[in-house]
Amino acid sequence: MTLNKKVVALSALLVAVLVGCGGFVYTTVGGTVKGLTSTGSYLVLVNGAGYTQSLSADGSFSFRVASNGAYSITVGQQPNPVNCTVTNGSGTMTSEAPVTNIAVNCVPNVPVAGSLTGLTTGQTLTLSLNNVAQTALTADGVFSFQTYVVNNKEYVAKVAIPPVGQVCKIQNATGTAVLSNPPSNIAVSCAAGIPVGGTLSGLKSGTYVILSNTLPDGTTDSRTLLADGVYTFNFSLSDGENYDVQVTTQPLGQKCTVANGKAKASILTPAPASSIAVTCVAA
Repeated sequence: MTLNKKVVALSALLVAVLVGCGGFVYTTVGGTVKGLTSTGSYLVLVNGAGYTQSLSADGSFSFRVASNGAYSITVGQQPNPVNCTVTNGSGTMTSEAPVTNIAVNCVPNVPVAGSLTGLTTGQTLTLSLNNVAQTALTADGVFSFQTYVVNNKEYVAKVAIPPVGQVCKIQNATGTAVLSNPPSNIAVSCAAGIPVGGTLSGLKSGTYVILSNTLPDGTTDSRTLLADGVYTFNFSLSDGENYDVQVTTQPLGQKCTVANGKAKASILTPAPASSIAVTCVAA
């Protein structure tokens, strides 16, 4: 027998042994999905090995897996208008029989809506819902968030990216989403704001400095500057609101200082808020 024939024979024997031991025997793990029909988006299921299936309607599903082993099926991505949960999603097979009792049930989520006034023509306001979903608005009127909220769960609406030179405030920004009475009373109003910024000088080429301004709600508006010149923070302020500009990350080998970085914004004298000088020198 030649060497090649011996290799083939040994390979065939090995496969036969493995099959006899269950090493190459595969079966299916799956079940049914209910409540997904006509949602307009996809449900992604994931098995324990990381393989995925995208489903857009009710029906059956299955994953091909090695028999006589542990399995796990979870939701990798929720469809937008519904929330899906998995029952009997994990276990250990004791035979080569397929698993068919995994149930994925989807129930409707809650849409969240509101109204916008005061946005300057040509500007864009981006809102966030629960710090994740973002909805860009380009005109006054009624709006709906692109992502829904799970029934009976809380929601928080925030300004993610404000329009340039405007301040936008949100009323009724928080609440509990209830399917029987979807929230639609979020009121966003925009008005002229006082820009916060100034000039940067002395920054070495190839380095950067990070500035921050503490906003009235306690959050931070940060800017990463790569070169000398004029800078402006993303969020403008209303009359009487405080600004506090600081260096949060120094450039390598340098030290930057802020002049006149802390004061109260004034609509009558807005210039100081946009004349904050940041100077960098060798450390």
